[in-house]
Amino acid sequence: MSPTALAKYPAETHRPARPSSPRALEARGLGSFSHLLVQISDASLRPRFAESCRAFGDLLWCSDLDALASRGLSTEAMAVVVDLVDGHGESTAGTVARLREGRPGLPIVLWCDRGALRPGLIDGLFAAGISAVVLRDESDLESRLLSAVTGASDITFRQLTDQAIHRRVPAALAPAVRLCLDQAHGLGRVDEVAHAVGLSPRALAYQLRRAGLPPVSVLVMWGKALVAAYRLERSTESVAMVAKSLGFASGSALRRLLKRCANETPQGLREAGGFGWVLRCFERWLARKR
Repeated sequence: MSPTALAKYPAETHRPARPSSPRALEARGLGSFSHLLVQISDASLRPRFAESCRAFGDLLWCSDLDALASRGLSTEAMAVVVDLVDGHGESTAGTVARLREGRPGLPIVLWCDRGALRPGLIDGLFAAGISAVVLRDESDLESRLLSAVTGASDITFRQLTDQAIHRRVPAALAPAVRLCLDQAHGLGRVDEVAHAVGLSPRALAYQLRRAGLPPVSVLVMWGKALVAAYRLERSTESVAMVAKSLGFASGSALRRLLKRCANETPQGLREAGGFGWVLRCFERWLARKR
């Protein structure tokens, strides 16, 4: 979506001041830092993995499974990447199960060779609670890892945005708007959204226009702004990492989007209430459009 396209939908121009919070200070780097914990049985693969994960910031290598479990249960662990086995050939399924029990929402990604995906070994890891599998021979390794680590669904985010949709969108079009927001990690193709709600692309565009709602591409951009604000407030992920996982070429592109949608900076959204403010802007914007 080009700046000129979004310019048709003006941002909020005033925002009441909010006091700084401990979370805001932590997000500025004055508190604890977040880590991506990585356990790879073959140490020679570490440079390639590190090169593909530059956007994550701090990588913490864990060869010992007990240390991985201990560190993974800490709130400083943003996500965990594991191999099928450790250096001694022991399955990582037990460690994954411990992490899943202690932190149900923690993204746990399996990174392995395609040929190693034997039914007996992989079944145990899925039963233990693996979130996603990324294969080592995939060409778009960086984007796949970013998507796997940051794409875990969040029930609270969905509930809050569902409430906004219920208040501001006609019931017949609520599923389409929901899908647009859920496409934040991708391009949000009109044909995919239309097919999912049982309409042709032309019919969906007509129904949105008739209801006074914007096209799919603009709704997807609002989805990106909402997801970014949610993660900025609730984690210490870098702006670059959030931007890349949402399909932006740089952190500057995400900053421009947040400025247009909510007249805010990523740093401002780190403060308590940052996501709530963007959600409020989204609701007011929907109300004006209708």
